[in-house]
Amino acid sequence: MRLLIILSAAVFMTAASLFSYAEDGQEMQSFRQSQAELMLQIGQLRQETQQLRGLMEELSFQLGQMSADQKTRYLDLDQRLGELVRVQKDAVAVQQAAASKIPAADLSDNTPSVVGGDPIPQISDKDVYNEAFQLIRERKFDESLVLMADFIANYPDSDLVLDARFWRGQVFDVLGRNAEAIEAFKSLTMIAPDYRRILQVKVKLGKLLIKNQDVLNGRKILEEVITEAPESVEAGLASRELENAS
Repeated sequence: MRLLIILSAAVFMTAASLFSYAEDGQEMQSFRQSQAELMLQIGQLRQETQQLRGLMEELSFQLGQMSADQKTRYLDLDQRLGELVRVQKDAVAVQQAAASKIPAADLSDNTPSVVGGDPIPQISDKDVYNEAFQLIRERKFDESLVLMADFIANYPDSDLVLDARFWRGQVFDVLGRNAEAIEAFKSLTMIAPDYRRILQVKVKLGKLLIKNQDVLNGRKILEEVITEAPESVEAGLASRELENAS
């Protein structure tokens, strides 16, 4: 009887030991599997980090090239700008001189004025505006500012004057000339409140004011955009700027 009890106890202890070993084996296998998954995730993160680092280096290089190109363009004044402005001024001077020599009875004639038999060159407001805008496309910003200013002065009644003022503000902003950009956009809001791009103007103005520490007025203008056109794209941009300024 005693022997049977001893044998039963030995069997029970052996079974318990085997069960415990099985549990330990399962935990070890689960641990190893988790460890393998963790190492895989770490490897993937390391690879993604390397890719992002390479992308940042590439973007940095491209920005450096753009900056160098921009400086080069500033130094390389485009001959078309000087030629166009010269021709325009010469045409105005010739017209004035010719008008002063023509008898009053002949001033009612609608035929183009001529000097020496050659027609006086006529440059339309659209041609001058397009030339200035092309300079912006080519990132020749300083030259475009000069030509846009000449356009505004020489064609004050043109339908394109407000667009010229708008793009001058945009160029000032790109060049980091914040005070001049603010003045250009603020002037537009005052003289042309119904301008078709007035919401864009206000978003730009509000953003620049906040950037230059005039947070109260900047927020006020952005809130006006949201109130005036809550469903517009500009309202979404204004909301984002307000969140960033919080």
